[in-house]
Amino acid sequence: MGGLAFAKSGPNGSPLNIPRMPPSIYESQATKITSKLATVFRNITIPREAPGKLDYGDIDFLVEGPLVPWTPESLKQTIGAVKHINHGGTHTYAVPYPDAEDQFVQVDVEICPGNGTPDSKELFEWTRFMKSDADLLQIIGVCHRPLGLTCNDKGLHLSVLEVQSYNKKKALIFLTRSPREAIEFYGFDYDKYVTGFASESEVFDWVSAGRFFARAIFDRREEKANDRARQRKRPMYSRFVEEYVPSHPEAGTGEKLWTREEVRDTALETFGKRAKYDELMAEHEIRERDNAIWQRVKEVLPVEGNSLAMTMKGLRRWVRFANGEPFIAQTAILADSPVWAKEMGDEEQTLAWVALNWKEAKSLEKARSVAAKEAGKNNTTVVS
Repeated sequence: MGGLAFAKSGPNGSPLNIPRMPPSIYESQATKITSKLATVFRNITIPREAPGKLDYGDIDFLVEGPLVPWTPESLKQTIGAVKHINHGGTHTYAVPYPDAEDQFVQVDVEICPGNGTPDSKELFEWTRFMKSDADLLQIIGVCHRPLGLTCNDKGLHLSVLEVQSYNKKKALIFLTRSPREAIEFYGFDYDKYVTGFASESEVFDWVSAGRFFARAIFDRREEKANDRARQRKRPMYSRFVEEYVPSHPEAGTGEKLWTREEVRDTALETFGKRAKYDELMAEHEIRERDNAIWQRVKEVLPVEGNSLAMTMKGLRRWVRFANGEPFIAQTAILADSPVWAKEMGDEEQTLAWVALNWKEAKSLEKARSVAAKEAGKNNTTVVS
């Protein structure tokens, strides 16, 4: 929240005074509150701040694994806060500033995603990685998105190009949520990451030294609306894009220019995900074939407009297959319609059957639709 969460939530609507903290106050308060949170949670961390930071607007805690029952109000008492605001999974508190009247320290306590699940410890480490070093993960994400690599709150994923155009979520193949495995796969210096960065330029040098980073790919990236918003709101990210990359023409100009296909194959081999990829691609190929079949069905039908739409619904809802042969069903299929690409036998014979039987399917669907509308009217209670 950057110390602004209580800008409008003080007594009688007036803001609380949340001054920025020098490192000495930040560190002493962080240590003090960590010890208090340790009585409630198994794991507590403060994600690493941006290098070279001179003062701090708040203290951001990430916690996981409750040791005792707790509520936002009980946590308020535990850390000695005077005010609390709930922001989803993050609880923001105002703690009295040491030796200062009417001044407060903003403390954000984020409950780690997956808290209380078998994956909670892994997600805790991954979330710490995601939130450390300011905009680092934003920068990594934008640099590698064209190659199909993406990090979200669940881990590092490979996005399958063929599938992402129609189902971005399904296109993701989970690779790992181990920060070390992800860092080493990107080709970054893990030891340097553990040691930490002395300056922002060290962060930028570290990212641009990764094995997949390429100026040619970075320069051709397609900026989305949220990328432009990030550039306005995230100063570190903005400096990387607008200042560092233009002023370092040598960055990302090594001998190897990775293609998306090469990165894909390397990821599948490294993380043992080839079977998952093959399964996803098999589903994709069936979908593509099914779409092609339905396009041919449209071409066979001598109707268009609303009549075509009704006919297509009729074929989807009233046609079943037995040993690859189509037939008109006795009842409509309102869920889990058969995938023709998987069920039918000879495609040309099926299309010939459609040309002979489409009118019956259309008629059945039209009658079903009219009956459903009438039933809906009869079941409507009019309140006067």
